Amino acid sequence: MPPARLGCLYALLLLPLLPMVLNRPAGASPHESANPWALPPEGNLIQITPPARFSVDDRMSKNVDFWVQVYTKYSTSQGLIHDAKYIDLIYEVVDLRELAQMVRGEPQNSRLIRSAKRKWKDILFSVHRKQQSPETMDPEERRVFEMYRGINEPNKFINAAHRKRLRFQLGQKDQFLDGLIQSGRFLSIMEEIFNREGLPKELTRLPFVESSFNVRARSKVGASGIWQFMRSTGKLFLKINDAVDERNDPIRATEAAAKLLRLNYESLGKWPLAVTAYNHGRKGMMRAVRLTGTDDLEELVGSYRSRTFGFASSNFFCELLAAIEVERNAEKYFGKIKRDPVLRYVEAKIPDYIGLHDLSEFLKLDIQDLKALNPGLSDFVFSGRRLIPAGYQLRLPFDGTLSKEAALRVFFAGYSQIPGIYKVRAQLKGSGKKRAGASRPAKTQIRGQQKG
Repeated sequence: MPPARLGCLYALLLLPLLPMVLNRPAGASPHESANPWALPPEGNLIQITPPARFSVDDRMSKNVDFWVQVYTKYSTSQGLIHDAKYIDLIYEVVDLRELAQMVRGEPQNSRLIRSAKRKWKDILFSVHRKQQSPETMDPEERRVFEMYRGINEPNKFINAAHRKRLRFQLGQKDQFLDGLIQSGRFLSIMEEIFNREGLPKELTRLPFVESSFNVRARSKVGASGIWQFMRSTGKLFLKINDAVDERNDPIRATEAAAKLLRLNYESLGKWPLAVTAYNHGRKGMMRAVRLTGTDDLEELVGSYRSRTFGFASSNFFCELLAAIEVERNAEKYFGKIKRDPVLRYVEAKIPDYIGLHDLSEFLKLDIQDLKALNPGLSDFVFSGRRLIPAGYQLRLPFDGTLSKEAALRVFFAGYSQIPGIYKVRAQLKGSGKKRAGASRPAKTQIRGQQKG
């Protein structure tokens, strides 16, 4: 009999059981997952003291203002040519929309940016030559001269013309706005996770910096998910294999990020350093503190010289502060915003290896709903090349009609009616190449592994 017809038959058979299932006392099912939002007993929380310091002084406050502008004023169709050391010194706003109308493609954008940098390099050299007689400068040169008036260092214009100092920053206003909308699904859950760990909730705004809450974010160097875990770091806290990559699961990745940030704080003692270590690495920041002899981030950024401690690391904490400011005052910067509703689900610990499509067909679960709720499952699972692993906490749609406990009892009552031939003890083997014409794993292989 086809699975769809079997599913309908099982649904009819289960109807008389529903009153007993729904009225079963809480905790009666061994498959029920613990409430993911339940806080541990008060005594289990390790208090972090002194209170978190999420602010900067003096020079670095200008850096925060720069990132606020990047997040709220300039879109991804615009970019800034600016000084990488004194990042609030902006030479030009480059409009990429005009180029897009003329010629398509990233290489053309790159040529435009290079051309703009050459222009400002020439201007900086000219200002250097004319600085003793500013009356001979043209308007653009005079503006640059005035920008650097308060900076006292030898050869400041020559230094500013260096290729590592002339930097392009793409605007992020539209991406940040998208992130604000999508963050509604996760932020309250993330705050509960960080609260369980005794960590400041401000840290949950880091995904605005890392990915703008894009669950499909992938970097050129291999970082993945809203927290942008590298594979090597992710493996310390998360499951990563050909069936599951929990870096792409916002909830599991948030739990991992909380553990990593806590470890950073315990090693470095101050949140500015611990946050910077999220980008630069814990051991790298410990080395920076040791070599500079300071645990003050502003002093460290000003004095530490390392090939690996570049623009991204030195600005990471300021980017977080800017993201906190913009998210907290979103209406001020973007007007009225309707954020996505908070994610609603129940988690069921799957006791066997089972095909996602088989589970969907027997229990009448929408595949797209399962995909949206379980981004940690790999494409191999959704294509049928791999099974949902035994023990996986599968998220299921939850509309609040039943209690979470009752919804889980209904799910497992239905799950128990799925024939054993579809439940196996081990993951599928092989290269992961999909078999021609097969919508699910070959039954000959399943029969060889089925539970007795």
